[in-house]
Amino acid sequence: MSKTIMAVGAHTGDAQLTCGMLLAKHAMHGDRVVIVDLTAGERGTPAGWTVPDFRAYNVECAKKFAEKIGGESIVLDTPDGELVDTPEKELELADLMRKYKTDAVLYHWKNSLHKDHEVASRLTENAIFFASLTTFERPLPPAPIRSFMCAENWEDEQDFTPYYYFDVTEAFPVWKEAIRELWLSEHSTSFPYLRYYEALSIVRGARIGAEHATCFGTSPTAKRQKMDLL
Repeated sequence: MSKTIMAVGAHTGDAQLTCGMLLAKHAMHGDRVVIVDLTAGERGTPAGWTVPDFRAYNVECAKKFAEKIGGESIVLDTPDGELVDTPEKELELADLMRKYKTDAVLYHWKNSLHKDHEVASRLTENAIFFASLTTFERPLPPAPIRSFMCAENWEDEQDFTPYYYFDVTEAFPVWKEAIRELWLSEHSTSFPYLRYYEALSIVRGARIGAEHATCFGTSPTAKRQKMDLL
């Protein structure tokens, strides 16, 4: 039975870089993949561009990336740098989770050197609560969310510990071609995004005997396991 996997990023590029390999794998196996960018990341405008033009370009690139991995792209209207965790934003995202009957959510780790990432983490966690709560009345039925985990992001490293390892070897070539649709993957002058995440996938893969792997973390409480005997 197919599932719906939703990845939520603070900016265009966040979810695509950190979750894209796993999303591509799920799409290859017949699952529905939805990427929600809370902002378009337009304040990272390169020289020679206007902010509105770069925003429109990022939205189009996010769409092309999603299409290449077999998924769907949604970019919300919040201006980059102005992301705030409000009840309205939480419910907007929760309603999207309900609309797509989301089974699993991938999102930012709670600690980050980027304020938008920390806001995105809180916002998404609260949206998951509202989306799945059966007694919380909204126009659409609750989403059947069964799992949610945090992506490994170079900006969200504080206290992050890899917990889930996924072999994404079969999906890696699809992701690598698709991620080149995003300007920052190879043209950013502040960080080598494509090179970093490709290398990270090799390092993580080596830990589980795979060519490429991607990792996700979870909260300490989610790691608790009840056992009666060994």
